[in-house]
Amino acid sequence: MSHNWDAEEDFVQRTINSLPENITVIVGGRYATEHVDELFEDVAGIDAIVRGDVEEIVREIVQKGISPDIDGLSFRFNGKIVHNHNRRLEPIRSDFYPNRNLRRYKYLVTLDEFASDIEMDLMLGSRGCPYNCKFCDFKFNPLGEKRKWSVRTPESVVSEIKTIEADVVGFPDDIFTGDMDWVARLRDLLLQEGIKKKYVINARLEIAKRPDVLKKMYNAGFMVFLLGIESAHDKTLASMKKGFTTAKVIEYFNVLRQFNFIYHCYFIIGNIGETRAEMFDIVKFAYTLGVDTLGLSVLRATKYSPLKDMLTDLDNYHIEEGSGKVYSDMLSAEELQQIRRDVYAAFFSIPAILRVLKKLIIHRLLTVERAYEIILFIARKKIKKTARKIALRMGNVVG
Repeated sequence: MSHNWDAEEDFVQRTINSLPENITVIVGGRYATEHVDELFEDVAGIDAIVRGDVEEIVREIVQKGISPDIDGLSFRFNGKIVHNHNRRLEPIRSDFYPNRNLRRYKYLVTLDEFASDIEMDLMLGSRGCPYNCKFCDFKFNPLGEKRKWSVRTPESVVSEIKTIEADVVGFPDDIFTGDMDWVARLRDLLLQEGIKKKYVINARLEIAKRPDVLKKMYNAGFMVFLLGIESAHDKTLASMKKGFTTAKVIEYFNVLRQFNFIYHCYFIIGNIGETRAEMFDIVKFAYTLGVDTLGLSVLRATKYSPLKDMLTDLDNYHIEEGSGKVYSDMLSAEELQQIRRDVYAAFFSIPAILRVLKKLIIHRLLTVERAYEIILFIARKKIKKTARKIALRMGNVVG
């Protein structure tokens, strides 16, 4: 089974520790790979942990059992923890994928308490990333290497899509558009097979260099592009080695706006050297670009993040214990979270929300009637939030 460790840590620990002793418990995933010793210490019911890719390791476990001969495996043995050698990071394979008929549940797109009837599923088309953003920690993780970008054959991707019942397919690949010629070939196969679904992908802004492929993607059902911009300031983009400037971002979006894709863009709150005012520039910059939705995160220095080395020379910056959030003498972790909330509130105006709903109607994932229900739902939430703020202010005045 699959769980979100950050959101369900206590539940997962209780579930594992409640299982009978004769059941072998093996866990894996990114969190497990980066916190092997902590997991063995905190969760007594874990028998083994897969470090890195799971497919081949699990196959070998089925064949050999938990063994010192399986690279990439850590396990309990005679009261000690054994760590086998790291496993070589192999290219992604094209010859097998999950059997979704064995799954119990369907997954629906939701917005807070508002549940849609849109079913969604996830699959991988590639692994790795060919870029080298400075804040990326892949090279510093326990595996000790940055995975080279590798991609499945378009034929295998289409073959798996044909097994998916959901109308929307999300690709959590680090970068789906590493080879736009590959994307064009995939699009051709989707049309040849008559597959009519919508797709959500992680992409780089450089896709704007290929409007010919963008047009093909739109016709094949690609709908949402998740784009990492990270900052509205050139000094920060340069320090991150993002590979583009704000002027280049604007140039790219002049092309992207020609297509009715939904553009969800990621920005970081609390970038090193940015002031409160510079963080709020995200709103104006996003509006200038024509961004549809925002994904905001507070800067973090994770366990293996290269940011830790950068911060050792900055006495006025600190890392919050546990969360890894980076804060400064000027702005605390709590203040950065408030800035994040305020930027969201400033960006998601009623006109911005209406623009997204309009695009969902254009993509035929939403009816006008359903859009109206969502507008009423959002309006009620905004009214309640405003009422709470007024009540708090009145209370402060009275106090």
